[in-house]
Amino acid sequence: LWGQKGAYVVQATQLASCFLLPVAFLVLGGTTLLPVIFDGAIDISTTVWIILMAVVLLPIIYIRVLHEAYIVLITGALATIIGDIIATIDAYVAHGDELYEPTDNIRVTHVLDTFGSFALAYGAAVVVPQLQHHHPQPEKMPTALVYGMLLISGFYVTLGALGYAHFGCASPSNLLLAMTHTSQRRRAAYIAMQMHISIAFAVFLNPFFVTVENTLFPISAAKDDAADARDRDFAQIETPKVVPGLDDAQTSAEGAKYSETVRRYIFRTLIVASQCFLAMLTQSSFSDVADLAGASVMNFCSVTLPLMLYYKLFKAEMSKPHKILCWFVIVASILLGTYSTIQAIGRIFTNASKYTLFASTPPSKRTEYAYCPAGYTDRKAQWLDSFSLYY
Repeated sequence: LWGQKGAYVVQATQLASCFLLPVAFLVLGGTTLLPVIFDGAIDISTTVWIILMAVVLLPIIYIRVLHEAYIVLITGALATIIGDIIATIDAYVAHGDELYEPTDNIRVTHVLDTFGSFALAYGAAVVVPQLQHHHPQPEKMPTALVYGMLLISGFYVTLGALGYAHFGCASPSNLLLAMTHTSQRRRAAYIAMQMHISIAFAVFLNPFFVTVENTLFPISAAKDDAADARDRDFAQIETPKVVPGLDDAQTSAEGAKYSETVRRYIFRTLIVASQCFLAMLTQSSFSDVADLAGASVMNFCSVTLPLMLYYKLFKAEMSKPHKILCWFVIVASILLGTYSTIQAIGRIFTNASKYTLFASTPPSKRTEYAYCPAGYTDRKAQWLDSFSLYY
């Protein structure tokens, strides 16, 4: 619709999302999940955990393309649901309602700060072009995306309501951080969440690798496309069709194939290394990194840009109220995304000024409850100490 420049904009925002989100996964896994999972068995710094997580995931990263990975994707989705269910059950089983007090002095900014998290979740439904490329019925993708977003909204609202109903103004940003430290439920929930982010790490990075490699290594891309064509033909009939091959000198040269594989491995290793570097720099700001990715590139490529394309394509068929609603959502998403992006960047720089470069940043105990009435920490001191709510 917008020509080659429009295609570049769409692809650039998707690739930026696929690159940034795994950084947040490395921060979450290295600073929170893995130290708890191996607590008492392995005692190393969070910086080392981030590096180890990246190294362990490299074999999955080296897979050229993720064909027929739907079972893996479903497993990853179920893992996060299981982890959140365990965390919610733990909150109600292990803690009473002693902490509950209603939120005091609610501000608009408190609501706006949640925009990045929602946009991050919505982006997961749209930002993986590789899945759309292999969908057997691409015409049904819009319907699948709508239902996916509705499911995500319901899931987020339910978790938020359950957390607030129990903790009130002291609700943590993540229920996993409020779990009982002496319970095995905590370790089980963290294992499930680690499985989720490990699968998501590979799923989000794969479209980035495939797209960039097709641009940087066009000869390899041509061979990969030929291999994909043979795979599709073989799936359709018993005897594979004859696919016009490339030059015999290229296809039969084992040395060239080996060099292409090595080149792909080196490129992917360098990308993961750069993400690991960024994760170590921002390891004190997991929530802020996630909000930054969600409010900026993911918001643009999953909400703003699709609506702009929709308006341009169906403008003649849309009624006036429909057009007004469409542009209202577009403008609102731009304004909210800009606000959340600025706030997230500010918090990241503030956190970065408080710790030494690459220093480990284990979770610290909460000392401030911005949404609670005055004197809350004094009234609830004995329970806050026993419940050990963390950032």
